[in-house]
Amino acid sequence: MLRRDLLKIGGGFIVGLAAGYGIGKFFQPATVEVVKPGGTETIKAATTTTATKARPKTFKLAVVAYQSGAASVFGVPAVNMAKLLVDRINAGGGINGVPVELVVRDEAGGPDQMVALYRQLTQQEGVDAYVGLISSADCLAVAPVAEQLGTALTVFFDCATKQLVDKGIMKKVTFRTATTTAQDNVALVKYLLEVKPDFKTVVGINQDYAYGRDNWADFTALLKRLKPDVQILSELWTPLFTTDYSAQIGKILDLKPDLVYTSFWGPDLANFVQQASARGLFKVTTVAFTRGESMLQDLKGSMPPGQIVQAPHYFEYPDPRLNLLNREIAGEYRRRYGSWPPYPAYHMANAILGVKYAYEAAAAVYGVDWPDVGLVAKVFERLAYPSPGDYIMMTPVHNAAKGVVVGTTAEVQGYDFRLLRPYRYMPPAEITPTWPSEEWYKQIG
Repeated sequence: MLRRDLLKIGGGFIVGLAAGYGIGKFFQPATVEVVKPGGTETIKAATTTTATKARPKTFKLAVVAYQSGAASVFGVPAVNMAKLLVDRINAGGGINGVPVELVVRDEAGGPDQMVALYRQLTQQEGVDAYVGLISSADCLAVAPVAEQLGTALTVFFDCATKQLVDKGIMKKVTFRTATTTAQDNVALVKYLLEVKPDFKTVVGINQDYAYGRDNWADFTALLKRLKPDVQILSELWTPLFTTDYSAQIGKILDLKPDLVYTSFWGPDLANFVQQASARGLFKVTTVAFTRGESMLQDLKGSMPPGQIVQAPHYFEYPDPRLNLLNREIAGEYRRRYGSWPPYPAYHMANAILGVKYAYEAAAAVYGVDWPDVGLVAKVFERLAYPSPGDYIMMTPVHNAAKGVVVGTTAEVQGYDFRLLRPYRYMPPAEITPTWPSEEWYKQIG
């Protein structure tokens, strides 16, 4: 997607850009600017207009994310952020005056279980909106069912598979408020070419399942386009939750690549970093970590300085000294939970606030007391709104256009974990594909 496309997604709905928009107002019923060919019009969420649907006594919001197992390193921070934001939203008057009831479920069980749970939540428990999931396989299984039923606004907050967009799966009530493997890897490759332009050889080491293979495919496709002289020395694949990487680390040391690429996460990332450090790998090569930000605080000083880390969100961006919303939410998250919010928590904020603003903007735009899901979906696909980690712009393909952060790990006094210094925010105009992504890769330059 080109910059001019981002600036003229016509008939858009903008939340929270008015001057003096204080922190409390982010959690009160929204003021919406409607972008029209002849200018803009500012309107507020309806409070007394004639309803097309009765206003509920409570707004039931389902949140589904891993609360057990290895992927709980993503799910627990995400649910923590959901609880924090629902408390804030309810303190500010709820969603268009309706208090929010949070319904949390564990994502454990696999795609079939997630489809059954989705049906239970939407058809039996009657949730008004559904926010999930972390696993790409779970998203790909649930999305067609959500589209078929069409009864609940469904927002995928974290899963990174680009198939949701490349295959046009999200059409009616399903949305994603996060980036994909395509956007993550475009940002990472561009940053590498800025800070380490002379690398000639690469080894990939990734988990042997869809997420690892999708990331490697995107990364290498972009490398071939943007740095055609690079040589791929080897592709190394490991089962999920491997505990011993000695053979793979030995091979990398033998090959002596300029760069190692990995999409490891959770315990796999931690084990690899600790074992690679013990073998001196980071002294002879640089490692680039897609979405590696999620483990920086857990790894503490084990993550060596000078490594490249891509982050869908990073707690220092937008600069909390200048951005009131990030300062307040990140600060409250740290006070409650004892750490800075990692990117899955920011991903959850994008989704929860997207639901809130979509409902309130639809009520304002259509002049109704309570909009049905069809009206909400029409507004959501052209909604732009503030979130603690970025300004989120939804698009007609039902996926967010948002930026990401990429940086270099560094030891900073006062922190017991590595920060990204320097880092660069890659804006959505630089990294958002036109879809399908493979065709865009052929044109990027």
